[in-house]
Amino acid sequence: MALKLLERMSQADNVFQSLRPLTYISLVGLAPFRLNLNADKEVHTSTYSFIAGIVHYLFFVVCFVASISEGDSIIGYFFQTNITKLGDGTLRLTGIIAMSTIFGFAMFKRRRLVSIIQNNIIVDEIFVRLGMKLDYRRILLFTFLISLGIVIFNVIYLCVSYGLLVSATISPSFVTFTAFALPHINISLMVFKFLCTTHLAQSRFSMVNEILQDILDAHIELNSALELSPMHSVVNHQRYPHRLRNLISTPMQRYSVTSIIRQNPEYAIKQVANIHNLLCDICHTIEEYFTYPLLGIIAISFLFILFDDFYILEALLNPKRLDYFEADEFFAFFLTQMMWYIVIIFLIVEASSSTIRHSSFSAAIVHKILNITDETELRDRLFRLSLQLSHRKVRFTAAGLFRLDRTLIFTITGAATCYLIILIQFRSTHHVEDSESNNITDYM
Repeated sequence: MALKLLERMSQADNVFQSLRPLTYISLVGLAPFRLNLNADKEVHTSTYSFIAGIVHYLFFVVCFVASISEGDSIIGYFFQTNITKLGDGTLRLTGIIAMSTIFGFAMFKRRRLVSIIQNNIIVDEIFVRLGMKLDYRRILLFTFLISLGIVIFNVIYLCVSYGLLVSATISPSFVTFTAFALPHINISLMVFKFLCTTHLAQSRFSMVNEILQDILDAHIELNSALELSPMHSVVNHQRYPHRLRNLISTPMQRYSVTSIIRQNPEYAIKQVANIHNLLCDICHTIEEYFTYPLLGIIAISFLFILFDDFYILEALLNPKRLDYFEADEFFAFFLTQMMWYIVIIFLIVEASSSTIRHSSFSAAIVHKILNITDETELRDRLFRLSLQLSHRKVRFTAAGLFRLDRTLIFTITGAATCYLIILIQFRSTHHVEDSESNNITDYM
């Protein structure tokens, strides 16, 4: 029985079934749509998920306000200084803004997420016309492994965090720990949605590159045949164009594509242009849907990384602020929290960078084909596609402020180092002023 259920869950013959793990987070309201796997096979907005999202957000706000009214915070359990109070207030403010942005876009911009899935369905239909079909089971495996990894990652992180607090003889209240845990869970779910949607575009860009590569390989085979046989010279090729068709239509074992692409490469290039245009629209919609939530996530991640570093340095420079029995738990807690946000930034950057990289491969293959083909109609199609590739490039930004690629890691590292030095200087100046005032008081 269990094996049959597992086999049934692992089957995926269309985009709906491959996104099955994504629909599970509709239970908490962050994926306000449902996939109809029956006759019509359409994507619909879900009223239940919309209500669940509102309830989820209100529950977080209640816990957040209750923790503030009680005056409790995680850092306050260990020690309090002017800078830690400033950091705690800043993190709380950015936290509530980030959560409001995440839930707001999930609720009120849900139709954009639905349009992303619907446009992927149109792209898949064009692939079918070319005799190609995506490996939906592989996409399902990716989404399942990512969802399982994120669940395990968060369960371990929250359990370790709570265990470290208890080990340090700290018993956080329910509302305080809930206000601490919910942002981590919601950020993870939003990042999971970003990973799934970008992987949909990435897998289809790979299919486009496969089509172009197959056309390129067919022309390379043709040129090799012409060079080996004198009777297949360029003059004879122009005199007997049917020989080109016969050579190109020979299927290759390397690529599992039908002969449609080789028999009619002009038609294939035309469809590739349509697919690329739709994929660029999909990526643009992904950017519009995730731009402000990702901006909030990256902002709060940067602040947590910055202040966690400062708290650790503060404890190292002034160990008297911590009791000896709390020191190990303190370092472990904030190191773990800092690593959690570093992993989140890494996932966002890698998802966007991988999609951009796969989309950029097409231009190089197109120009390779242009360099070896003499067919007028095919060259015209390739020139049009090359122009489209140069004007419609895939990119992801956070509200247009900075790009979501690997350069972001270097930018965050430099900015965190700069502000960390400023905080340390501010701390040193504050301690010097306190010591001078104490000396004056003792002198008087």
